[in-house]
This record gives sequence, structure tokens and C-alpha cells, in this order.
Amino acid sequence: MRWQVTILFILLSSVWAGAYDFKKAGKLNAALESNSAVYIDDPAIGPLPERWGSNNYLKLDWQLNSFSAGLQAEWYPQALAGYPSELKGASLTSLYFEWSHKLARLHAGSYHLQLGSGLLMRSWEDRNLGINNIITGGLISMQTTDRWLQAKVFGGVPKYGPWPSWPNAVAGADISLDLLPAFGVKSDHCLRIEGSALDRVAVSTEEGIAFLAGTGGVSVPVHVPGVSARIQYSWKGFSLKGEYVWKGRDFYTELLPKSSQRYCLKDGNAQIIEAVATAGPFSGTITLRRLENMTYRIFNTSSTISPANTLNYLPALCMQQTYMLAGLNPYETYADGEAGLQGDLFWNFKRGTALGGRYGMKLHVAGSWIEALPFALPDRNEHHLAYRDINIELEKRWTKEFRTILFVSIQENSATHGNRNATNAQNVFVFDGLYKFNPTMSLRWELQYLFSKELSRDWMAALAEFSLAPHWSFTVSDMYNHGGSGVHYFNVAASYTWSSLNISLMGGRNREGMICSGGVCRWQPAFTGVVLRILWSI
Repeated sequence: MRWQVTILFILLSSVWAGAYDFKKAGKLNAALESNSAVYIDDPAIGPLPERWGSNNYLKLDWQLNSFSAGLQAEWYPQALAGYPSELKGASLTSLYFEWSHKLARLHAGSYHLQLGSGLLMRSWEDRNLGINNIITGGLISMQTTDRWLQAKVFGGVPKYGPWPSWPNAVAGADISLDLLPAFGVKSDHCLRIEGSALDRVAVSTEEGIAFLAGTGGVSVPVHVPGVSARIQYSWKGFSLKGEYVWKGRDFYTELLPKSSQRYCLKDGNAQIIEAVATAGPFSGTITLRRLENMTYRIFNTSSTISPANTLNYLPALCMQQTYMLAGLNPYETYADGEAGLQGDLFWNFKRGTALGGRYGMKLHVAGSWIEALPFALPDRNEHHLAYRDINIELEKRWTKEFRTILFVSIQENSATHGNRNATNAQNVFVFDGLYKFNPTMSLRWELQYLFSKELSRDWMAALAEFSLAPHWSFTVSDMYNHGGSGVHYFNVAASYTWSSLNISLMGGRNREGMICSGGVCRWQPAFTGVVLRILWSI
């Protein structure tokens, strides 16, 4: 621990040099983020076992001509409530050296990488979720002069827990070929084919998992391969993408009737098709996706699955809600087996038209339908509804100073991903207004209502945000469960920004539930307290 703290001190001491461009020494950029909370006992929601928590990150990147290097250090004296238990202490979580050229890139050390849509593999960082499955190893990428052919090979150890206690390794390759330029055809059409191969190598197996596999008469495989085949076509305002993913046999816990389980080996697969079309003021997208046993863990474990223990990316196939009540009960992807579709329609009513008026109007309609597949359910019956919704958003600017948004979301969610026929329905209504007093002063407010006969019943919420650009912002909000517990979840916040420094202070009561980013979620316990956040980059 002593050497890690010493490294962190040296790095912090060097931040003064960031962003200064020295002709001989290169350019150094630094970014510091600190999130700290003090938790207060609250009889309305119960106490937390922790009294405080703090997550801290320091990132340094240096570049000189074709050469670059960087690192990231993290410090968790005690992780914030709800974050993975693996986050503790101080450690150097990434370190890299890279040489790049127009046609090649050599990378040694830590890197993030995504194959295709991420269904096969995605290495990324999301500090809001506590995820950083960065890979430490090597990567070589190459491309032709006009980029009609691109390829990369890679290998390394994905991060799971503090360095160096990372248990498994990955290796793979990726290739992308633009067919028309490859054959010398000049056209405004584009046809691209891509492919990826991956192997997860189990350096070790947890004793609990080995025992469970033994009760099923199987052994946990050392190698779990995977492949992805993709095709993409585009022309003017239209594009069509398709991807097929196969994952090799891995340890699997199969649900059986009467709440029993069976331990076995099972492979997985996924298919996704996405179409996008744009014509004048209209645009639309539709996505169809099917998943079967697409859980891809860095390390098989018999304990509670941490969001940090993931090797691929399975976002929820539905609209990612931003309003408080609309995102109160979000849907999580059912990797064992689901199929569904999501569609979005956008219409921009131009200025001067009958509906657009003087300042124009925007309409967004989105909907999704997701069903749990029979083989993933204990009763093996027909498809059961896992989630469906329809969302309507209407944005209208009335004057140069005033605009409004009307939003309606009708949702139906199965808390057991279709394992029971019962579902929970809720309807959310939102009014969002913004008034600009002058170029630097504005007031935004939200009024929300949620109607439901299930779960915690009816809710109402309100928010007011007063901004004094470019430095200050003040927010007051409250969510009130008037149809159930009768508890208010009030919050106040202030934020100050100067150049690249942002300091925000928030205090109040927060409801337990899922915190989601891009459809990936972690559980957040209820807490009352004060949170200080500092962001600084130079």
C-alpha cells in the first residue's frame, strides 16, 4: 500500500504541468475526479452501515509526436454505498505506452476495446456504475491508406478487482473490409463486412463454481471462445446493420420448475438488426434483437454478481429514461433469453408551417416490446412479456425565451423477466419548461406524475433549476410517494464552474433502486446525506 500511495502523491504533484505544450517535452493532460459522501441516519428510510464513502480518480496522458503514454490511479478509502465491493484501497488501474502511425498502431499496457456492437466484448469505463474492465496486455492495429481494410489483434487480462488480482485472460482479432473500394468501385453506396474472434481463458476457477459444476457432472471449461459476424449497408439517408454472435460453452445455471436448478454447460448466441432512415424532416430507427445465454463474465463466481464482472455489453432494448419518475423502475436485459424490438420516430416540424409555427416543433415517438424466451423460464411455456413501453415527447418553442416539453411514458414491466405472468404497469406524465431571462440567466422546471396500481403506487415529483451562466447552477427537487409510503425524497444542489474546474454539492434523501447508464444497471441503497463532487481537467 505504501508504494501505491507514494505513486499517487507523485502524480498529484505533477499535475501543475498539465496542458502546457513544451516543444521538446511533449504535451501532458491531467484529469482529476473526486466523489465523496457523508451519510446521515434517517428514520424514514433506515440507516446505512457506512458513515461515509469516497471514490477518487486521477488520469494522466502524455504525447510527443507519434508516441504517447498514460496511466490512471484510483483511491477508495471506503467506496460509496452501492458500488462493487471490489473497489477498495489505492491502486494503479491502468498504464500504457503507444506508438502510432498513419497505417499502424502499437499499444502496450492498458486499453479499452469494443468488438462490433459490444455483444461479444466491450471493455469500457463507467464510473457511475463502478465498471472498468480495462484490458492490460498488447494491441496491434493496421489499416490501408484509404482505410478500406482495417485489422487488429489483441490480448491481455481484463480488470476485475484491484490490480494485480485479475483471474482470467482474453485474446482475439478483429477485421473490417469495405467491399466497394476494395474492388476499385467508386460509389455513394457503402457495403462493409466485419468479423471478430475472441477467447476467454480461465487462469483459475473459483472453488464454489467448481463444486457446483461437479454436482452437474461437468467441468468448467478453460477456454470459452466467441465469434461475431457483421454486415453494414448504407446509401444516402438509409443504413442497415446486422450482426450474429456465438459464444462457446460455459458454466450455466439452468432454472427448473418448482424453483429448482441444474448446473450444466451451455453455449449462447445473439442476433441484432438495425435500420435507420432519414427523409427531410422525418427520421426513424428500428432495432430487432434476440439473446440466448449471452452472459459473459470475466470470472465465474458463486457470490453475488458484480456489475464490474462483465466482459460484454447488453444494453436494455428500450428508451433510456432521463426524467426522475420515468426511470423509477427501469428494465434490465435478461441475458438468459429474450427477444424484442425497439422503434423511434422523429419528426421536425419546420418553422412557418401550420404545426411548426414561428419557432418550429419536434415530435419523438418511441416504443419497445420485449419477451422472455421459453427455454429461459422455469415452466417452459409460451413466451412471457418481460417489458413493453410507448413514449411520446413533444417539444415546442413558443418565443425566443420560452420552450416546453410534454412527455408521456406508458410502461409495463415484469419484475421476474417473465418467470411469472404478473406484470407491473405505470403511466408517467411530465411537463418540462425553460425560460431564459437573458443570455446568462435561465430557469428550468419539471412537474411529474406517476400513476400505478402496483409496486409503490402513485408518485409526484417537481424540480426547479436556476442557472447563472457560465459559473453557477442551483437545483431543488422532490419525489413524493403519496400513493404508498408517504415519504418525500427531497434534494438540493449547487454547482460552480470555472474554466475546467467544476465543484458541486448535493444534499438530501435518495430512494433505493437501480442506477442505470446505457441500459446497464447497479443497485443503489436508500441514503440520506451530503455528496461533494469535484471535476478538474488541465
